[in-house]
Parts: sequence; structure tokens; C-alpha cells
Amino acid sequence: MDGLARIEAFCGYGIIKILGKLTEGDLTTTEICGIIHPIVKGGGNDVSMKDIQKAVWDAGLADAMRVCGEVLASALNAGQDEGNEATAGAA
Repeated sequence: MDGLARIEAFCGYGIIKILGKLTEGDLTTTEICGIIHPIVKGGGNDVSMKDIQKAVWDAGLADAMRVCGEVLASALNAGQDEGNEATAGAA
């Protein structure tokens, strides 16, 4: 949840709008890096925004957009498995 809040704060709008911009191809490379950075950093990695920018450049924009999409999809699906298990257990 902290990573999601950081992404929204960095971009200045909510996760649904961010996902829409990605789908439409309207995210800037700065936004893409800003979405990837807190997730990589939150995983215990000591990386700077410059490190992420270099990694995006080295991997290519298409891969960076794919990773960004995976991050956003994970954020939207977070907690759904636990909710489904609780519902199944109650039935």
C-alpha cells in the first residue's frame, strides 16, 4: 500500500488514471521511472531514481512499460486472493 501511495503522490493522480495513461501510451518516461522506483526500492534495494532511469534506458522503453503495467496490475489485484479465500471459507 505504501508503494501505491508513493506512486500516486509522484504522478499527482490516482492509480486508475495512471493505468489509463499507460494504456493510452501517455505516460512519460519520468512517470514510468517514478512508478518503478518505489517498488524496486521497497523490495529492499538501495537504488536511486538515476539507477532506475539507467535501467529503463538499458532495457528499453517497451520493457519498462511492460514492467510498469505489471506493477499497476499487481496494485489493482492486491488483497483479492485473501478476500476470495475468506468468502470460500464462509460458504
